[in-house]
Amino acid sequence: MTTRRQNLLDLLHGNKPHWTPCSINFSQWFGHNRRAGTLPPELGPEPDHLQAMKLLGCDIFSRNFNGGVREEPQGFEEVRRTEPGVQGQRIIEQIDTPHGTLRRATEEQPAISTKYAAEDLVKDWQREGKAYLWQLERRQFRWDRQAFERTRTLIGDDGVLIVAVGCTPLKRLHIDFGLDHACLFVLDEPKAAKTICDLYWQRLWPVLVELAGDPRVDVACLMDNLDTPFFPPQLCEHYWTPYVRQAADLFEQHGKRLMVHACGKLRQLKQVLRDSHVHGLEGMPHPPIGDFSPADVRDLRPGFIYNAGFSAHEQVTKSDDQVRSFYESFFREVDGYPQFVFGAACQTAITTAWPRIRMVVELCRQYGGAPN
Repeated sequence: MTTRRQNLLDLLHGNKPHWTPCSINFSQWFGHNRRAGTLPPELGPEPDHLQAMKLLGCDIFSRNFNGGVREEPQGFEEVRRTEPGVQGQRIIEQIDTPHGTLRRATEEQPAISTKYAAEDLVKDWQREGKAYLWQLERRQFRWDRQAFERTRTLIGDDGVLIVAVGCTPLKRLHIDFGLDHACLFVLDEPKAAKTICDLYWQRLWPVLVELAGDPRVDVACLMDNLDTPFFPPQLCEHYWTPYVRQAADLFEQHGKRLMVHACGKLRQLKQVLRDSHVHGLEGMPHPPIGDFSPADVRDLRPGFIYNAGFSAHEQVTKSDDQVRSFYESFFREVDGYPQFVFGAACQTAITTAWPRIRMVVELCRQYGGAPN
């Protein structure tokens, strides 16, 4: 009997799986409804995210469980405090350096279980650049192997753990400078942006080497939100592609796979994806939210892992009959593409009804086959 784990490993290594793996990403949905006390009773009195996926009969192929990668400051402190915000708690992060103080503010939105950046870490490069570089070169990424092994054991033969490992340098600019400011900064200060990207990558690289060399690791994922507007080909050429290609080649040398988390419009990035050697994208949205169809994935490298299928339209907008009709067509389009993992694109809306989630898993099994 083929286990869910072996079926996924066959897919990762370019072979045709016995069935289409079904691994819906509903971590945000689960967390929100658990806090609200609105999870379905069938999940039990002490619900657990991993057990909920297993109860659904999912093939576990997820970066939402603890893979053990940590980012920590070395030789300085990140002092955090909270204060009331407009919609929830505001978290203030402060870093004191010999070159001045950096401050970031993030505000929680508990009503929808998310948060947003209220104040970016870097607001004025001329004034804060030295302080930013000082703290960046003192950051350390490490891999907690025991945490990884605990999660791997919990998943067992039900799937494969995707190790979430930092992000790409361009995404780090987005995080620390803000999306709009980061794009302008790269255009105004290209050499400084490249210096930051190289320095960040130097800090992350040892963990990537460690993961690639460990026989227990099968696949890792760089936690971007890849899309064309904020990762345009002109920027990717210098600030994204070289780094991803280096990591993807490293993982391939060890028989592993490297993915990147995606969210948004991707069709104009086909050449970028080919040039980067990345093995797949996680959470690819199809039209109309995205613009990448099952036909488009056939233009990418052989064996490219296509993780997609369950968008907000199928989650909350369409009727049951419309969902059934959509998936009859969708699975017909993806038929014959073996490296397809059915999943959310890129999350499951917190208002999605539990019967809809169950129905979509059943439709995946109907059209894509089921475990032995």
